Amino acid sequence: MVIGDIMLDEYLQGTVERISPEAPIPVVNIVNTSERDVRLGGAANVFNNLVSLGGRDIFLCGVTGDDPDGRLIKDRLQAAGVDDRGLVVDPDRPTSVKTRIIAHNQQVIRLDREERKPISAACRLRLVTYIRQQLDSIDALIFSDYEKGVITKDLLEELLPLAAQKNIIVAVDPKFSNFKYFKAATIIVPNRKEASGFVRHEITTDRDALQAAGYILDSLGCDCVLLKMGERGMRFVDRNGADVAIQTAAEQVYDVTGAGDTVISTLVLARTAGASWQEAARLANIAAGIVIHYIGTSAVSALQLKSMLLENTFSET
Repeated sequence: MVIGDIMLDEYLQGTVERISPEAPIPVVNIVNTSERDVRLGGAANVFNNLVSLGGRDIFLCGVTGDDPDGRLIKDRLQAAGVDDRGLVVDPDRPTSVKTRIIAHNQQVIRLDREERKPISAACRLRLVTYIRQQLDSIDALIFSDYEKGVITKDLLEELLPLAAQKNIIVAVDPKFSNFKYFKAATIIVPNRKEASGFVRHEITTDRDALQAAGYILDSLGCDCVLLKMGERGMRFVDRNGADVAIQTAAEQVYDVTGAGDTVISTLVLARTAGASWQEAARLANIAAGIVIHYIGTSAVSALQLKSMLLENTFSET
């Protein structure tokens, strides 16, 4: 089950041929005007990756607005066979949409339409009620936090103890504001910036990464940390003393949008299918190396992952 901030990623493609006479900014001539290029983003992109990788019986929980974009998300998820009872519609907030203007394969600007305040108590109650009903039939919870209001201290205090009682894997892709509330999660998967904010010092060296992972383990009581270090790959650390550096699988980076979603979806799906955490982390690293070759939010397929493994075109330690 994926719980978190559901959004749409919208892409406007164009060309730049001149600078505006009104201000020192590029003038973008939009070329994809006939049909909107919109893709499932945020927690919905995690869901999309799970399905693309072959996951079955995947639940998605989050909040949308009562607007055309919210209805578009619902239509796409229904087409994918999701149980839409986990989608709560709140007429008092807009559906989160990130609009990226791309010119010559470069992102020129991003426009965000969103409400970041915590969801209402009524919406939280509807989410928790639905999630409680499904807990006996799931293997893992993924919290996909983009700080758009779904993941809150109150929500986590209700759900994390229930997951622990039922021995459900809890995986977290955190943002800074809620980082400290993910007590006793199974695995935390922060990027370098998020981890640096939590430990309150910049992570620049391998020693920094190891110390940060240890601090996260001790502070939150979680079992494992997979620290995403960008071009330097990932670092897996657990409570049993494992410390594994995983070199990046990417030969060339085109766009990192949604790469974190691919990492956590691959990681958790592999683990629930029987892989060890270390094996799952290596697969997640390879999947991330695939998805960043594409412009915009994308999902990795099981076939792509298998092909990369068979070609053995990645390096790791």
